[in-house]
Amino acid sequence: MIYKNLFKRSENILMGLKWKFQIALVIFIIWVCFNPQTRLHSIIAISLMLIFYILQSYIEKRASFHKELISAICNSSQDLIVYKDFNGRYLYCNQVFLDTVNKTLEDIKGKSEADLFSEKDADKFHKISKRVLKGKVIRKKVEMETGDKIYDITATPLVLTKGVLGALIIAKDVTHEEKLKSDLEDKEQMFRSVLQGMPIATYLKDLNGNVYYENKMAIDFLGLSDSDNANKWNYEEKRADEISKEDNEIINESKCIVREKQITLKNNDTRWFKVTKCPIINHEKKVIGICSIARDIDAEKTAAEQRETYVATLTHDLKTPTIAQIKALDLLLNDHMGPLNNEQRELLTLTKDSCNFMYEMLSTLLSTYKYENGDYTLNCEKCNIISLAEESINELEAIIKEKNVTIHINKEGGQFDTECDRMQIKRVLTNILGNAISYAYDNTQIAVTIKQDENGICFEAKNESAYINPETMNNLFKKYVSHAAKFNKIGVGLGLYLSKQIINAHDGNIYAKSFEDNHNIFGFVLPLINKTEDNSVVA
Repeated sequence: MIYKNLFKRSENILMGLKWKFQIALVIFIIWVCFNPQTRLHSIIAISLMLIFYILQSYIEKRASFHKELISAICNSSQDLIVYKDFNGRYLYCNQVFLDTVNKTLEDIKGKSEADLFSEKDADKFHKISKRVLKGKVIRKKVEMETGDKIYDITATPLVLTKGVLGALIIAKDVTHEEKLKSDLEDKEQMFRSVLQGMPIATYLKDLNGNVYYENKMAIDFLGLSDSDNANKWNYEEKRADEISKEDNEIINESKCIVREKQITLKNNDTRWFKVTKCPIINHEKKVIGICSIARDIDAEKTAAEQRETYVATLTHDLKTPTIAQIKALDLLLNDHMGPLNNEQRELLTLTKDSCNFMYEMLSTLLSTYKYENGDYTLNCEKCNIISLAEESINELEAIIKEKNVTIHINKEGGQFDTECDRMQIKRVLTNILGNAISYAYDNTQIAVTIKQDENGICFEAKNESAYINPETMNNLFKKYVSHAAKFNKIGVGLGLYLSKQIINAHDGNIYAKSFEDNHNIFGFVLPLINKTEDNSVVA
């Protein structure tokens, strides 16, 4: 270790010698060799000189290698690298810097910022250099006029025992990154401005349930906490469990959910909201958060309830006189008020049919609102679908004869019993069969298939009728949608809608299919009866 330190020290000393000192050393060796008092053997003198020049050559090569290595490292970097002396003058730079200022290395040596840059850019660099030469390490971003660039600058003082020897400055071009960042910030601000101006409550949550953005309506209407823990919602325990369950469903299954809820606001007012929650997915298709939108539908709900109450009251009040009219017409048709001629009987029969149609329409309308409001209770009992279908066909005998169609029932399987509300399922059967007959071509056959499979008991009615386009098919089971107008028929669009409500209430499934060869199928599936251990029957 002693010899290594001694060699290192000698190397530094020799590297610091100028040529005049090297010449003086050679003269001194020659003087020693030829001085009578200190004469050395010529071989020894020559050996000393050779050793000196070998050592000097080795040190120069090593210094040259270090210099070339440092130069190669600097020039391979994409960053600007410069070295300045303690007076702030440029001593060295890499090629990237030279290309930037369009100068050569000889052009920049001994120059200051004012000689290379515009006044504003020079002032920025001068302030950095001044602080660095006082011993401070600087890290900052600087926007340059020259080349319209932005640099991330790291400047550090080069310190020896005697003080600051100079400054090393490395500048990384971050123009592209900064512009992207600025664009993202602008877009984020636009996004936030849009959300703030929207008439709906909007908030974003991370996977831990922390709210990291919310608009004003979310704070005002959804009760965001104003406490120190402002990134959490203040909910009752039951409400918090419900939200946590929804969030986990969204995160785990990566799907959106839409629900209508009554929410108690910060002012303790309870209102209806339609809440839509969607996962926020990153470029790796991973869920990183949840976006929630809540729209106040309290006014809509109130209006809908008032409308439903009005319709329910109206239909109930209209049913009573309609029944009275039907009973009165029955008395006349049964000759209780005296005999009728053929014209009178035909007129009264048409009138009764109209009253029956009105009564059925009122019943359908009233039943629809009962199902929508959840006011309907199913009176389930064991029923045979075959028997119900035959009863419905018998009741439709009049329009069967009018259309001159035939109905064939195909039975597949041996079990056709299920647990259901007999009257309501019969309503569905009458509705489906009535549609199949009404829209069937004259003089055709309607194929009714009733079968049992692993899904349950299936009922299908297939007729020959006009093709129904996909758009109409998608809306057939919606409220007030009917394709009757297309066939010059009367329809209010509630029959299939009510049928769907009834089948859904039985945990079944209703469907429709249309084929371009002018065949249409309407059907439903009801679950089979399951027997428990105590032999009680459940659907």
